[in-house]
Amino acid sequence: MRSDVNSGHQIAHVACPVKKVKMKDEDKTKEQLIEELVEIRTRVNKIEAAYTEFDGAIAKLISFEKALETMQIGVTITDLKGNILYVNSADLEMHGYSAEELKGKNVRIFAPNKNWKPLPLEQITSMKKWKRVSVNTRKDGSVFPVQLMSDVIKDADGCHICIVTTCEDITERKKMEDEIKERIEDLEKFYEASIHREVKMKELKVIINQLNEELSQYKDNAQLLSFNR
Repeated sequence: MRSDVNSGHQIAHVACPVKKVKMKDEDKTKEQLIEELVEIRTRVNKIEAAYTEFDGAIAKLISFEKALETMQIGVTITDLKGNILYVNSADLEMHGYSAEELKGKNVRIFAPNKNWKPLPLEQITSMKKWKRVSVNTRKDGSVFPVQLMSDVIKDADGCHICIVTTCEDITERKKMEDEIKERIEDLEKFYEASIHREVKMKELKVIINQLNEELSQYKDNAQLLSFNR
């Protein structure tokens, strides 16, 4: 603020921002032009490097997707709440769904209601991986035994971002296991019956020996009586 001597009033002076005037190329020195050229070239190199890195990442993603699609085992990727982000062809075929039908669905769609036991987020983030045998449900409502293996995935900063779960239909394996268990049970029963039979044979042999002794004694007594006559 300043006082106007003639009028006695105070006049405010407002500082206006100084607008930076862009120099024309013809007004720049050779050194300034070279410096700007180097800066532009540096930026171009960074952009080209970013594009190269991006193309490489895309190529890797395509390769990973092709690998997942050709796997014979089911693979499902979900977020930490269980919402499906990706399902490979094997898992779709195994459960009888199309990719469109599973968009926005929760992974609990694969599990019977009585078997669904959601894990708390704290427990999920505290585990690196877990393996279990369970039962899954197909689209038509039929159930089948599966072996599931889940891995919790972290990003570069160590934050948990998703869960990758592999699913294997173990129907044939369970059938073979049941057949083997049944065969083992039959063998155990046969073994127990054999032992029981062996015990019975020993008891019978003792009885036969006793009868033979009684018969021999009877014969001896009979001969003695016959001689005395």
